[in-house]
Amino acid sequence: KAKGTLSAEHGSGLTRAPHIGLQLGNSLELMRKIKALLDPLNILNPGKMGLEDQKADIYDYFAFKPLLENPESARSFGREIDNEVLACIHCGFCRLGCPTFAATHRESKNARGRNALAFYFMNNEVEPSRELAEAFYSCTTCQACTYFCPARIKVDEIVEGVRRYLFKEGLTPEPVLAVRDNILKTGNVYASPQKDRIQIYPASLKERIEKGTLKEKAEVLLFMGCVPSYLDMKMVPSLIKPLDLAGVDYTVLGIKENCCGFPLYLMGSDDFEGHVKRIAESIKATGAKALVTPCAGCFKTFKKLYPKFVDLGIEIHHTVTFIHKLIKEGRIKFNTPVEARVTYHDPCDLGRALQIFEPPREILTSIPGLKLVEMPRNRLQAKCCGGGGGVMANNPELAVKMGSDRVMDAVSVGAEIIVSGCAACKDNLRKGHKALPKDKRAKLKIMDISEIIGEAL
Repeated sequence: KAKGTLSAEHGSGLTRAPHIGLQLGNSLELMRKIKALLDPLNILNPGKMGLEDQKADIYDYFAFKPLLENPESARSFGREIDNEVLACIHCGFCRLGCPTFAATHRESKNARGRNALAFYFMNNEVEPSRELAEAFYSCTTCQACTYFCPARIKVDEIVEGVRRYLFKEGLTPEPVLAVRDNILKTGNVYASPQKDRIQIYPASLKERIEKGTLKEKAEVLLFMGCVPSYLDMKMVPSLIKPLDLAGVDYTVLGIKENCCGFPLYLMGSDDFEGHVKRIAESIKATGAKALVTPCAGCFKTFKKLYPKFVDLGIEIHHTVTFIHKLIKEGRIKFNTPVEARVTYHDPCDLGRALQIFEPPREILTSIPGLKLVEMPRNRLQAKCCGGGGGVMANNPELAVKMGSDRVMDAVSVGAEIIVSGCAACKDNLRKGHKALPKDKRAKLKIMDISEIIGEAL
């Protein structure tokens, strides 16, 4: 009576039905004869697609048929995203990769559940609500689901599309909106004074900024990012050390640096485009030929999102790619051993988003004394730490739970140090480690890759 469903194996069967003859060949005719012999009155499973003399057509059973016939009745997230929503057959393979599902075991916190909600939202069967917003703002946009999905559905783009719609409806969660206000009013996610951006800089660099003797133009612009500037005392000095040793000609924006705008994009804010254009002007004013940032979120934003609105006209590097380049050119060399078992956590914005997996591992394995061990899930299938997508602002308890789960992966392989290439990852992994029960909290250091580079020079 229900005419089947496009979910899971039913969807696969319906999709395959028009081509069943090619798949089964002569076996199909044999199946028909067996069916006729055992069920001459055709009582069992009548109307089976492919077995009877009917043209199998998935559109006769297609749940999306009303949308195709009356597209004007649907809410649209944009053509490309709409197509991603319609391509999902709800098979559930994404469950294996989704960190929020692993932490909650709730279907609304899984990629498949979010895709289903997005479809019902498109089809006007679900109305905008706080409950709907919670499902979409609890996603870390880590893209793990995409690489467990046989069809490579871009769930992160679906989530971002729905968030833009919810933002316009005034349903963005208050903690997330607070981050927006902080960025627009103070230039950073923490609402901290701009003058505090340079407090963690090395004394010599800080002095040049305060005296106004820092040159405004250079070959390389260091863009620090909000988390390294305000939340982490070690990353910026550790990054600057190899650049000084290699004689890199660099400058910084200092107190003029503003948030790159990534959180605005993630929450679906319509302020993102204008913000991007303002930041682009300050970057271009330095005359730099390359931009280097230790923040994976900033790196993804400059590399993938800015080109949609502005042409920076410069090379974009993460610390990992730039230091890797300096090593290959022979401009820096590691001389100080780091005797430790180290595991590398792939940041989602650096790994899955931009496919940078081997350079950080090559850097680590070139450090004398260091033994690199891999966690069970790494590279494309690496677990998200839970610190991205705006989840830390909206649901910090959920974010920390995911962080604890990732830390346990490192403990399972006997790692003494977790190294990452993302300040937000480092922060949430530290919180996740601290939240573990004492009997599970192994002695473990959590570091950014710039720190371990600094120690090895």
